[in-house]
Amino acid sequence: MDYTDAGLTELISEAQSEVLAAAFPHQERAATKMKAHVDRIGANLRNLTPSQREEVLGALRTLIDQYDS
Repeated sequence: MDYTDAGLTELISEAQSEVLAAAFPHQERAATKMKAHVDRIGANLRNLTPSQREEVLGALRTLIDQYDS
């Protein structure tokens, strides 16, 4: 093992790549599930009054804004 700055940087980079590779399948499954939930929300929005739709959409915008920054 190389304990120089370059060697440690390479070791950290390899570890990060392994973690990302291991997490990717989980992220894909989570994204697929979330897409299904979004589709159901979209279908349900059509059954709401305009004021109810605005309330739900406002709550969703607030939630999205938390993760957008």
